[in-house]
Amino acid sequence: MNASVITRIAKIVPLAVVAAIGAAACTSPETGSQAAPTAARSAAPAVSAPATPAATPAAPAPSAPVTSAPTSAPTSAPTTAAAAAPVAAKTPKAQAPAAKSPQSGTGTTAPSTRKPASAGGIGITFDGLGEGRRIQVGDKVSFSVTWKNNDSSGSRQVAPVVATQQYEGAPCSMVLAMAEGTLERKDASGWKALPSLSQGGGMDYAFTGNDAAFTLAAGESRTVEYRMRLDVSNRPGSLAVEADAPVPHAASFKDMAKSVVTTKVVDDHRPVVNSVSDPSLLVFGGAPTEFSYTLSSPDGVTRLHPSVFLSARNSQQLSASDVVVQAKVGNEWKTFKTVQDCNGRLGVEPAELADTLSGSSVSYTFRVAVARFAGPVAIEVGGVAGGHHSADSLVQPYSKG
Repeated sequence: MNASVITRIAKIVPLAVVAAIGAAACTSPETGSQAAPTAARSAAPAVSAPATPAATPAAPAPSAPVTSAPTSAPTSAPTTAAAAAPVAAKTPKAQAPAAKSPQSGTGTTAPSTRKPASAGGIGITFDGLGEGRRIQVGDKVSFSVTWKNNDSSGSRQVAPVVATQQYEGAPCSMVLAMAEGTLERKDASGWKALPSLSQGGGMDYAFTGNDAAFTLAAGESRTVEYRMRLDVSNRPGSLAVEADAPVPHAASFKDMAKSVVTTKVVDDHRPVVNSVSDPSLLVFGGAPTEFSYTLSSPDGVTRLHPSVFLSARNSQQLSASDVVVQAKVGNEWKTFKTVQDCNGRLGVEPAELADTLSGSSVSYTFRVAVARFAGPVAIEVGGVAGGHHSADSLVQPYSKG
C-alpha cells in the first residue's frame, strides 16, 4: 500500500489526566458512519466548466491511475498529522506544472511540496477551496474539483472522490476524530448527498464516486461541483480536504492519485469561560470539591448553559454511579444525572443543564463528589450556546484518598 494511503484504524485514546492537566474534549455524540460501497453506476457528475478538447483515444485505461505531476510551493496552513502528500495542481496541456492562482479572497491554493513530475497520470486541482481558507462552522461552502488525464498514451477511468481526513477539532475523538457535517456532489440529475463528510476508519469512502465515474481521453479534464457544511458541534482547527482518483470499483488503491488542501475551521459564536474559582479539596469517598465559574457568549445568554465533565486516569475503574454532580440553583443544590460522553468523560447530560440553567445566569456554582479512588482526576468546565461549544477550562481539585 502506498504510504500516501492512510490505514485508518480505531484507536482508543487514553483518558489519563492528572489533577493539574486537563484533557481537551467535547460533548457531542458520535455520528458519521460510512455507507457500504456503491456498485451501481449512474449519470456522470455535472460539468461546471467545459471539458478540455479531447485527443483521440488510444489504448484502454490501465487498471489503476498513476500519481499525477507535482509542483512545489509552501503551504499557508499546517496539515493534520494524518495528511498525505498531495498531487500536482491542474496544469495546461503539454506544459510544466504550476502553482494555482489565489482563490477569490479566501486564501491561495499553495500546494504542499510534492514529488517530481511523472509520465502520465491524473492531475487533481481544487477551485474555491484554497490552502488556509477560513471555514465558519454552520456555513455552506461551495467548491469544485477538476480531474485531468495527463497520460498522453490513452484514456483513463476516474471515480471522483472527495472527503475530509481525520480532524483535530472533531466533537468525538475517543475512537476516530471525524469532522461532523454534510457533503453533496452535483450530478447531472442534481445535488446528491454523499454518505459522509469524513473518510472514517477504512477505505469505504473511496467507493463513493463509483456511481459518478467517467472516462477521460488523453489531455481531457472534468470538473465536478461540491458543497459541504460543518456542524456547529465541531471545534476550531485545521481540516484537510482530500480529492482522489480511484479506478471505478477498484480492488486496490495503490498509486491512487490524490490532492489535499488544508483549511482553517473557525467559530465566531463560541462561548467563553471568563473565570474559574479555586476549588475546595476533593476527598474520594468523602467531601466533594466545590467551585464557581462564569461564561459569556457573543450571541447573548438566552441559549447559553454550562457543561461540567470529569476525567480520570483509570477511567475503566469509574462508572457514572461513582460520580455525583450538583449545581446550586437559587439557594438549593440540585443533583443531576451523571452520564458518559463520547470521549469517555463523566458529567452531566448537556440537555439537562440547558433545561435547568439556560438563559438565567452567566455565573455557576458546582460541586463534584467521587465515591472512590481511581487515580488523579481532572474536572473540565465550559459552555454551550446554540450548539456552539467553548474551549474547556481546567478545574484542579486537590484530591485526597
